[in-house]
Amino acid sequence: MTESAPFVGRSEEQTAVALAYARAAGGRAQVLLVSGEAGLGKTRLIEELAVLVSATTGAAQLRIGESVPLSGTTLAYGPFVAALRDRADWLFADDGAADLLTARQRLFERMLGLLGELSSQSPLVLVLEDLHWADESTRELLAFLAVRLREQRVMIVATIREEDLSRDARRWLAELARRPRVTRLRLVGLADAEVADLVGALLPPDADQARLAAVVSAAGGNPLYAQELVRAGPHWPPASIAEVVLARVAGVEPPVREVIDQISVTDSGMSHELLAATVPLPEPVLLAATRQAVALRLLVAIGDGYALPHALTRQILYTDLLPGERRRLHRRFAGALAEREGSDPALLARHWQLADCPDRAAAAALVAARLAVAARAYPEADRLYALVVELAQWLAQWGPGVWEEAAYAASLAGDPGRATGYVARALADLASDVSSAPRETAAGSGDARVCGRARLLERLGRYQWESGDPRAAVAATEQAVALLDDVPPCALQARVLAATATGHMLLGEPDQALPLTQRALLVAEQVGAVSEHAHALTTLGILRAQRGELVAGLDALRAAFALAHRAGNVEDVVRAASSHMYLLCTAGRFTEALDVARDGRRAARSLGAPPTLTAVLDNNTAAVLVATGRWTEADHLLAGLVGESAPNVTRYLHLLQMELAVARDERQRAGELAAALAGSPDDPRLIGPLHACLAEQALSAGDLTLAAEEVLRGLAVLSKGTLPEEEIRLLADGSRVAADLALLPDPMRPRDLAIGWGPAADTFTDRARAIVDQHGTEPLVAALGALVHAERARQDRTDDRATWRAVADSWQVADQPYREAYARYREAETAIRAGRRDQAERALAACAGLARHLAARPLLRLAHHLAERGRLTDHTGSTGPPDAVRARFDLTERESQVLALLSNGESNRQIARSLFISDRTVAVHVSHILDKLGVRNRTEAALVHSSPRLTKERDVQHQQ
Repeated sequence: MTESAPFVGRSEEQTAVALAYARAAGGRAQVLLVSGEAGLGKTRLIEELAVLVSATTGAAQLRIGESVPLSGTTLAYGPFVAALRDRADWLFADDGAADLLTARQRLFERMLGLLGELSSQSPLVLVLEDLHWADESTRELLAFLAVRLREQRVMIVATIREEDLSRDARRWLAELARRPRVTRLRLVGLADAEVADLVGALLPPDADQARLAAVVSAAGGNPLYAQELVRAGPHWPPASIAEVVLARVAGVEPPVREVIDQISVTDSGMSHELLAATVPLPEPVLLAATRQAVALRLLVAIGDGYALPHALTRQILYTDLLPGERRRLHRRFAGALAEREGSDPALLARHWQLADCPDRAAAAALVAARLAVAARAYPEADRLYALVVELAQWLAQWGPGVWEEAAYAASLAGDPGRATGYVARALADLASDVSSAPRETAAGSGDARVCGRARLLERLGRYQWESGDPRAAVAATEQAVALLDDVPPCALQARVLAATATGHMLLGEPDQALPLTQRALLVAEQVGAVSEHAHALTTLGILRAQRGELVAGLDALRAAFALAHRAGNVEDVVRAASSHMYLLCTAGRFTEALDVARDGRRAARSLGAPPTLTAVLDNNTAAVLVATGRWTEADHLLAGLVGESAPNVTRYLHLLQMELAVARDERQRAGELAAALAGSPDDPRLIGPLHACLAEQALSAGDLTLAAEEVLRGLAVLSKGTLPEEEIRLLADGSRVAADLALLPDPMRPRDLAIGWGPAADTFTDRARAIVDQHGTEPLVAALGALVHAERARQDRTDDRATWRAVADSWQVADQPYREAYARYREAETAIRAGRRDQAERALAACAGLARHLAARPLLRLAHHLAERGRLTDHTGSTGPPDAVRARFDLTERESQVLALLSNGESNRQIARSLFISDRTVAVHVSHILDKLGVRNRTEAALVHSSPRLTKERDVQHQQ
């Protein structure tokens, strides 16, 4: 026995073997027949039997004999001779009997006596391997022993591949299996999980999981194949397996081989009807050939047809064919398929291509691609269009329209880069045909060639934007606008105007966006273009909100969503929903934003939108979770989205992940994300926040020089006033840097600050005030404006507790606990300075409670150091919810007690009796509590007590 791979599975078979051995050892002779295809583990099961035998008390004798794949009289009784070699001369000697039958009978009796003699000392296990190659005498001797062995302590084990047995041998096996002391085990393939266990034990611990999965899939339940695949590495398929498979088919008759070869060109087999239409054999010959192939286990019958028993077998047989043979077989199969109504055009395309019939392959692939788009199977459609493109020169109906179809499928499949390439090639083809193509003008739609080019440019802009190149996208759609200037109003003109306006708006250029939006709306209304109207209305909604008309902007977005849904345009449905989310988030109305995302996804999916198109809604959802402090949920959502999104969306997901990494002080992770984002195209909505993140990371590390540089770099990317949130955030970071610098002793101030830092820092307060004046109704902008004002006061040493409490309250309104925690820290700092230790304790407890929930390590370090310096209680450990509420809302101890009793449903009189105070005093306390919590009644106060995350957002919504 050689060292073997780990033994997996086969628990039922092991039990059967153990029971048979137990009976034999107890004096009831047994014959065990183990059958199965090559590689399924017959010999390996015998090895386990050997282990069992050697481990039992009074270890049994184990004798093994193998058959060899030859024939002839010299190998009569071959496995018995091999197993009993030390007694073979006597056992098989010529005893001089004149009658051959008598001589054979004496031999059988001597064998019976010998086995009895050997087993009298200890149990005997006689293993006869590969009896499918044994001679007829061996089979007859085994049949004799199966009948005559009774009370001897003998167990005979025979391994057999049934597919290699002749017809007579099959009859012998069937008769033998019916004997009372004979047990038959038919081995089948292992389960995938069992093969995975085997492969995992053979591969290195750090092996790629993809390799493990590939081996498990290719092995098809065969443990030998799995081992050989592991050992073969990149050599696929392993020569050892190929030799076995090819040896099995080498000796079959020509009709059998023709059937097997024909089926090897298909992945999942063929029906009998299709096989008959493909293989040019008379029906009786075909039936005889398939029956023989099935009997030899070279084919298996499935449903109404046949297949090769193993994918690896199919690959080996297919590889063994000559190139010309393969083409002939594919051509026969494709021809038969084409004659059948309802054949899969994708399958036809593949086989026509492999048959070297590119014209037929191209036509079939185009039909299949269009069907895949109609079925919303976008990845499959993208693959089929790629084949169409590869065979373009053979397609009679080729033109820009097919390029456009291919680009659309690539975009929906999540590959905007390929979509961009397809449209660019369509434009090139259109340009090359200008001199030869006649000018055809469609009534009411302008010059057809000009419109075709404009439409392609609009699509090019769309896909360039998806690829993360916004400026190239705007340039493309601007070309389309210019082309259509002299064309009568049409839906296409409205769309390219709206697309260009959207591009300028997203680049922070509202002055260029607004007139284009108004033109788009005018044209869309003139021609009744509903979808284009929705597109333009979406952009108008954002522009109105940016000008301080939030209610009007939200109304426009609701109308845009309804129009897009009515028109059935999924791109505009998603665009309207994501823009609606954005405005609600800027207003601090996060719960509504999540509702819009849910409704948007539902509407888009009802129109067949793939996940790649709705990913922007998931991206916005993740942004809401990050802003509102639901970071664990955000982590899970982001991890799933990053691998599934288009590049332009993935960049924003990486930015959100970086926000979390910076806030948690995960420096290595933040560095990796920053490196990934550094090469992003010129998109100020991305680059501005990236520099803000880097500045905040430098502030946490105490590197004021780097923080100042990042603030200046970020501001340089933004045009003043066009992206208010991004700009005022950088101004707030810059104001914090300036305050930290001003509070340093002169010898400790860095001397290597960026050139221009001083003059720029002097403008931060005025620039922030201008943004607040225009966008102060947005809670986020208002909170950042308050932060800039507070940091300036800190720089001038004029800040106090009220200053920072106002900032903290602003962040409460915006529902951003991470930012609020920083303001609470500064509030505690000023309270210590003013000698108000009780107020400092509460503010610091609020800071620590919020930061601890978020695992915001930089803020927790600040809170810990401040507690040490001010000799305050260190609240960076755990505190209960009531403490968090008291600290965050600045409740006195008595107010906290009243709130706790109020939350239990007690009346003012009951509270008064519990605290030994008057009813009037309780009423005063309740009034103060409602005011500090920003709620309207006792029920809402009780909700805040049970969940400190609830804020004044409800009141803000009512005011707006």
